[in-house]
Amino acid sequence: MKELITFTKFRKEIEGKFGTMYLHDIHYLDKKATYMSKVKDQNKFVLGQEAEFTEEERTKGDYTYLNVKPINDLPKSGFQRQQKKEQIRYSSMGVSYVKDLIIAGKVEIKDWEKASEKIIRFMFKIDKEND
Repeated sequence: MKELITFTKFRKEIEGKFGTMYLHDIHYLDKKATYMSKVKDQNKFVLGQEAEFTEEERTKGDYTYLNVKPINDLPKSGFQRQQKKEQIRYSSMGVSYVKDLIIAGKVEIKDWEKASEKIIRFMFKIDKEND
């Protein structure tokens, strides 16, 4: 869902098995929810801005409340995560190759981005041909 955020407030720190977490109150439409963040100054839910998130009703004892989580831009499936890792690997290798070409005097420093893109595209092309 995507809604306009009408209220945000840091409530408290909570110590857990994964370290310190920060509980925030988030309001949108006529709903009140909580958001648990890894940072005290969270920026996923900003007052007056739209946020894309999921909401989940939770129960703790007799108390029921809404919990919200922002929609991550990162890939969710194992295949998508693996594909993202491959892209990062190609980028790293491409820039590293260009560094070697700069040291060898074959590419000028000012052209490193263009040369990196060219090498990375070439590696993607070869990879697709071998599938």
